[in-house]
Amino acid sequence: MNLTVEDIVASPEFAARVAALAESTGRMPADVEADATGCLKELVATIEPRSTKAWDRFGAWLSRSYSVDASTDNLSSIRALGLKHSLVFLPNHRSYLDPLVLRRVLSRQGFPPDFILGGMNLAMWPASELAKRAGLIFIRRSTRDDPVYPVMMRLYLGFLLKEHANLEWYFEGGRTRTGKLRPPRMGVLRYLLDAFVENESERPQGAPPEDVYVVPVSIVYDQQHEVEAISFEDGGGKKTPESFRWLFGFAKAQSIRRGQVHVRFGDPLSLQSVVDDARERAGSADPTTVVPRVAFEIANRINDATPITPSALITFALLDNDGRALTLGELLDVLDPLLSYVRRRGLPVTSNIDLARPDGLRQALGTLQREGVVEVYDGGTEPVYAVAPNRFHEAAFYRNTLAHWFVYRAIAENALLAGAETGGDVFERTWQEALGLRDLLKFEFFFPRKREFAEQIRREVDLARPGWETEVMGREQVLEALDQSHLYVSHRIIGPFLEAYLVVAKQLAECEPGVPVDQDAFVQDCLGIARQSWLMHRLHSPESISRDLMQGAMKLANNRGLLGVGGADLRKAREDFRDELQEAVERIGVVRRAAMAQIEGDGRRTVSRIMRRG
Repeated sequence: MNLTVEDIVASPEFAARVAALAESTGRMPADVEADATGCLKELVATIEPRSTKAWDRFGAWLSRSYSVDASTDNLSSIRALGLKHSLVFLPNHRSYLDPLVLRRVLSRQGFPPDFILGGMNLAMWPASELAKRAGLIFIRRSTRDDPVYPVMMRLYLGFLLKEHANLEWYFEGGRTRTGKLRPPRMGVLRYLLDAFVENESERPQGAPPEDVYVVPVSIVYDQQHEVEAISFEDGGGKKTPESFRWLFGFAKAQSIRRGQVHVRFGDPLSLQSVVDDARERAGSADPTTVVPRVAFEIANRINDATPITPSALITFALLDNDGRALTLGELLDVLDPLLSYVRRRGLPVTSNIDLARPDGLRQALGTLQREGVVEVYDGGTEPVYAVAPNRFHEAAFYRNTLAHWFVYRAIAENALLAGAETGGDVFERTWQEALGLRDLLKFEFFFPRKREFAEQIRREVDLARPGWETEVMGREQVLEALDQSHLYVSHRIIGPFLEAYLVVAKQLAECEPGVPVDQDAFVQDCLGIARQSWLMHRLHSPESISRDLMQGAMKLANNRGLLGVGGADLRKAREDFRDELQEAVERIGVVRRAAMAQIEGDGRRTVSRIMRRG
């Protein structure tokens, strides 16, 4: 399995790729061959027993903050697949520790070491030399100006697949800045598909297919030292570049116990089945359709495998309370309908800590207090808890690990309010508004096709008001259903996203349509405006002061054709975009006021009363 550069250079496949590159670029074959060999020297890694053991010892020491909680229910079947086929592990990416933790889990279960693809920014000599002999493949961040490198990378991946090697990389392209799964980067996945299809075409006729199984992996931490730096960057700060000084600080920080890291494996996806299905449907395995489909499916399977942590539940309850600290009893009041919802849906959880009991809640709060994310004031009649000043982004990071489990509920809640605002066909207006929110948030969450999306929304309405399909629901019935649910989520789950998007939309509406938009400078300006709005109490969610969320808003604006140059029509389209978001954010405000009334025990301030008063 230990391919060398010399093995690949001596192959007929290498000679064919060099000849094709020479022809397409007009360069001399000898020059192309030299460049190609240099690329392979960068890429090719080996798995040597002594180096691998040394690297694994280093990894166990570096990740010593955590004990590992790994669900191994389906690992035996995955291991059986790996006896005949290459496995490609695609985990989410929350921490630099992710590959070290995953290797610990897989090695204990008898899996051979993976070849792990990582960014060249982490290739710090001399540690990088040890890492390359332990299976780490350092890849360039950008290959735009080099036609040779992508071809050699596809070739190398193809050779690894022929050897039935296992691969691993982090397809978000970097650690999440917000806690939820980021949109995947398609580059390496495209190289893998190309290599798989090329290998398939080179197999002798009649030979059995050699499948590749893509394995989704969820990795989530009780607490993370990195979240403070990640949150600083997302709020507009500069990232500290990786260096030995940085590595020393990172390693030192891992000496503090931070609970558990939870590893879960989703159902593997057969690459052959996706390719065959594409050929059956469209006549070819076109990468422009196959690669996004694989990425979308794996992202959903990662989310489906991701368990809910006590930290996520507590930060859900403590965020977006208009700056109000909560007593232990008030926290329990917020958590009780949330935990009931989790039980009714059978959602996965990480811990047997019973947050519905005061002692269990205190235990979970203690971990966040030790990390400095939550603070307690006990100088009054009873202790009260709140997110610590300037730690809102970190709290939101933990909360957002559960956001995908509640996003349909949040959309249904907001859409039902829109349906109740007007007369006529309440459900038609609700459905149209749900579709509108789906479009607004499509760069933040992984939504299925309309039919399945409709089923998800229908399920959420049924949870709020069982049997609604057998009755005619008008405005009053909708408001009553929301009043009786006692579970308000849209202000905490989608509110911060919509507020960040609204900041961008407002500024975009103010821009002259005839002047090009400098996107980087524009986002930086929006971060400053959002911070000012927070200080002036015009922004409810300080976690909306987020570069990542505002870049998502820019993607949506670009998708709608709002970042180009134009005239009156463009100005009107930008204003419509702003108004659409403004209406959604105003409905979030209705939910927020009802949620606060619930905390304060004001039974008179229901959603219906708030809406009637305007």
